[in-house]
Amino acid sequence: MNAHPTPQGPAGTPARAYPIAIEDVSSWVLRIGVVASVLVMLFGLVLSFAHGGVTRHLMETQTLQMDLGALRQGLAGLQGFAWLELGIFLLIATPILRVFTAMVLFAVEERDGLYTTVTFLVLLMTLGSLLFIR
Repeated sequence: MNAHPTPQGPAGTPARAYPIAIEDVSSWVLRIGVVASVLVMLFGLVLSFAHGGVTRHLMETQTLQMDLGALRQGLAGLQGFAWLELGIFLLIATPILRVFTAMVLFAVEERDGLYTTVTFLVLLMTLGSLLFIR
């Protein structure tokens, strides 16, 4: 006979031995996103200095392009400014991915409908606000 009872999850289902903590996953998503963004931007700076294509004036006046085709061409052509833009896009996407991850974990791990719904609404508002930035 087993002396240690099996931990029970919601509705009497067996709980995992090592539950996934939303805070831990969120912190890792943020860390990885920021580090990836910084590495991509550093690569873009190195390319810019190596090719001499980015001046201080360009950096102060150039804005982000929302043309994904031009970004893809710039990345393939190893243009430094395109890599800097990609790093900025990664930095913008990091908290969005964090909210998405929290929503999934609330739904799957916690099985909490209220927090899943609230997190989904936050995700929709965040994505919606990005669509209307000009």
